[in-house]
Amino acid sequence: MYTNRLRADKMAALKEKDTVKNKVITMLISGLTYKHKELGRDCTEDECLDVIRKELKQIREAIDMAKGREDAIAELNVEAAILESYLPKQMDSEEVAAAVKAIVEQAGVELTVKNKGQVMKAVMAELKGKADGKLIGTVVDSLLSE
Repeated sequence: MYTNRLRADKMAALKEKDTVKNKVITMLISGLTYKHKELGRDCTEDECLDVIRKELKQIREAIDMAKGREDAIAELNVEAAILESYLPKQMDSEEVAAAVKAIVEQAGVELTVKNKGQVMKAVMAELKGKADGKLIGTVVDSLLSE
């Protein structure tokens, strides 16, 4: 499913002579092909998204390490934007806070510092891929201190 879309996007990037987009898509196709061979079957949508998230995480780490090199940071930011276009929309802090409250209420766990581990486990299982883990942790911490 993602492979077909990526191949079509790669052809469009080649026609537009967009080398950065072509490089990123080639990297994604390679990652998905590796995952396909590793699993011995077609990747599910979640597994495809995991590959994209992994590549995005590596680019973000490269941005952190490229401090002072504005040209490299600019290109890496473009690559990150291309990767993010293949991911579903991420939740913002208000949406995460509402979801955390609903999940905690449903699980019947009290929002206390003592129960932070249980809360995080339940929330991360429910919101995996829908919101950034650091954002979830920050929101949970702010709710615990209320």
